Amino acid sequence: MHRSRIWRATSALVAALLAVPLAATTASAGDDVVPPAVASLPLEQNGGTWPTSHVQGIAVDQEGGYVYYSFTTLLAKYDFEGNLVGTVGGFTGHLGDLDFNTEDGRVYGSLEYKGDEAFYIAAVDVDDVDRVGMDAQTSDVFSTVYLPEVHDDYAADMDGDGVFDGNVGNTADHRYGSSGIDGVSFGPRFGRTGGEQLLTVAYGIYANTSRTDNDHQVLLQYDVSDWERYERPLTEEDPHHVGPAETDGKYFVRTGNTTYGVQNLAYDDAQQRWFLGVYRGTKPEFPNYLMFAVDAATRPVEGDLLGVPGPDGDGTERGLLVALADDGLSDPETGIRGWEQKADVGLQPLGHGFFYLATGSGTQGAQTADLELVRWTGDAETPFVPATQDELDRTCAVDYTVHGTWPRGFTTQVRVRNTGTAPTEGWTAAWRFGSGETIDHAWGVDTEQDGDVVRAAGAPWNDTLAPGERATFGFVGRSSSGTTDPSSVTLNGFPCAAA
Repeated sequence: MHRSRIWRATSALVAALLAVPLAATTASAGDDVVPPAVASLPLEQNGGTWPTSHVQGIAVDQEGGYVYYSFTTLLAKYDFEGNLVGTVGGFTGHLGDLDFNTEDGRVYGSLEYKGDEAFYIAAVDVDDVDRVGMDAQTSDVFSTVYLPEVHDDYAADMDGDGVFDGNVGNTADHRYGSSGIDGVSFGPRFGRTGGEQLLTVAYGIYANTSRTDNDHQVLLQYDVSDWERYERPLTEEDPHHVGPAETDGKYFVRTGNTTYGVQNLAYDDAQQRWFLGVYRGTKPEFPNYLMFAVDAATRPVEGDLLGVPGPDGDGTERGLLVALADDGLSDPETGIRGWEQKADVGLQPLGHGFFYLATGSGTQGAQTADLELVRWTGDAETPFVPATQDELDRTCAVDYTVHGTWPRGFTTQVRVRNTGTAPTEGWTAAWRFGSGETIDHAWGVDTEQDGDVVRAAGAPWNDTLAPGERATFGFVGRSSSGTTDPSSVTLNGFPCAAA
């Protein structure tokens, strides 16, 4: 049974505190308070060469410093330094897109067995993936949850001939043209920008150009907080069918034709936007873009699913529609918007406008993946450009000025400025005092101090910094031995340059 990440972190901290002298405990505890610097992200990484099919998805644990790759029949774990930490294999299903759940510290991925009509979400206890050659069926790190809703749509006998045609694209069967599941990502409920984090699962969609009911992307949302009751070990000889009977929402996004639907799904909290990476569609009446987006705040609206016949063939089926973001290229004939951006085998938002994009290469049985850190530009033609280390190091600037001192006290003003390309929402500045200082009271921020580490969070009226915008706050401190400027200040984990 997996343990929550909070429990593991607390246990590790307790063990560390018991193992070091008392004089060192303040610094050790403080290290956990300062958020990790995004500057530690590698600009590039290779995911190794494997005797599998192509790379299908990636997940990133920024706090732990790991990248996870799905090679369809293999999960590979690398640290940020490029060292292979472990692998999980021993299964023949199709492991697709991945995402890291910060709430329980596990990696979730889509897992298909089309021949058995078994569609799962795999949940992997990646903290325990610590060696090469682990087996998904015999180790304790791999569990699965069955998705009945996916099965019912995939196996639907749409032509009513009493025979389901199986894994065949050019058939009338498969409701909405469903080929199973691929994209997965954690994010808020559609129509909201915050609140509980739900697992969103995207259908694969056959490209069949002879039908009209396969031009929407189908997205299911699930609350996984109680999924332990459904989790079962993976047993390929006897696939289980234990999972939630109902979804927490079923939504439709009209993108036009794609080939196998949403291959990669990713939620970017910085832009509060969902990204959908697809293989190019083939219907000439659509623009057949490679990437689409949906703004999280866009409320689903019940409406007609164009091209999808209603019950018994009468009228048009209705469902909860989510409109595409008003961004990117625009097709004048259909009104569909999107980008000519490859994002189908690995797309991972990292905050502050940075993303990882994966590309695959190699031959059957010798597949590799290359990861590149890119920056969002907002440009319709070129939405991403390669990131630089200088950009990572200088996404914020700080002016930390001690304005006055007196015996056992001082006053300081701090100005922080967002020098990145994306808004900074819910910002927190953090630094470490070096002379035993404590904060007496502050203005313009909410502060907390743990040992010598200070965290200053923006107030409700200044907690969003647009690119180029700055916030000013100050505080009165106490110290018996004077005060010195901190060696560094971070803003949401990014090291700030001196203003």
